[in-house]
Amino acid sequence: MYTTALTTVAFATLAAAGPLNLRSDYTVGPFNACSASDRAQTSCVNTTAIQDSCCIETRGGQLLQTQFWDWNPATGPSASWTIHGLWPDRCDSSYEGFCDPSREVTGDQITQIISDIGGHNLLRYMRRYWKDDASVDGNLWSHEFNKHATCFSSGRPQCYSGIPAPGTTPAKGSTNPRKDVFDFFYRTTELFKGLDTYAVLKAGGITPSNTKTYTLDQIQGAIKTAYGVTATVGCINNTLSEMWYHFHVKGGNVYDGEYLPINGGPSTCKATGIRYPPKVNPEA
Repeated sequence: MYTTALTTVAFATLAAAGPLNLRSDYTVGPFNACSASDRAQTSCVNTTAIQDSCCIETRGGQLLQTQFWDWNPATGPSASWTIHGLWPDRCDSSYEGFCDPSREVTGDQITQIISDIGGHNLLRYMRRYWKDDASVDGNLWSHEFNKHATCFSSGRPQCYSGIPAPGTTPAKGSTNPRKDVFDFFYRTTELFKGLDTYAVLKAGGITPSNTKTYTLDQIQGAIKTAYGVTATVGCINNTLSEMWYHFHVKGGNVYDGEYLPINGGPSTCKATGIRYPPKVNPEA
């Protein structure tokens, strides 16, 4: 059994000052012990047989931290993108969804689970930066967990130590039976904090405007300058709408492993004339 704080994400900061350390207001886990062999592997590029799918992500080894630019109606602060989710794509970029109906939760249940574990700061952050465009944030939270988090091989409840068996009375000090829910939202928000799309684009001379347009090369250039890799840039009607950051995971499971950035996929934007409008009536 081990409990771990979040590890380092191996991408450069804007100032290229080295690895970006994630905050550790809370801890993820505790997880079952893993072999040294499994913990030495990287998802999608592992070279030896995996002994335990709890110890390395095998079902969806390409992880995507996805973000929205919702400008009308606006969600979140004017100078920030917002969280979409954390997705487990297969290594060939295909994916599954809604993998375990028995683990599905509602927005109210998510709020209760996080509160019970003491994640009040996490909830405050989610209410500001993990926004639903229909103003019912819990609907987006439950959709993201139910569709994507249930498909992580290494984030299943059986990958945790100290979780009481269903129908039993939890022993004092036992792990919350839905710690997997908490860890999904915590890990996703901590990744998002290290991927400040608004600041990265601004550093590249790309700011929201009702008159200017940008090229795909400008946008990808700003991302690559900051992180050393490209992202998947999403557009609707050639207007920026999403950014997807791609990773493999090394040395652990989806919640405690080291995230290694890889290049994104094809863009849905045109090469030129990309709009990036300011948010209309954003939150303060």
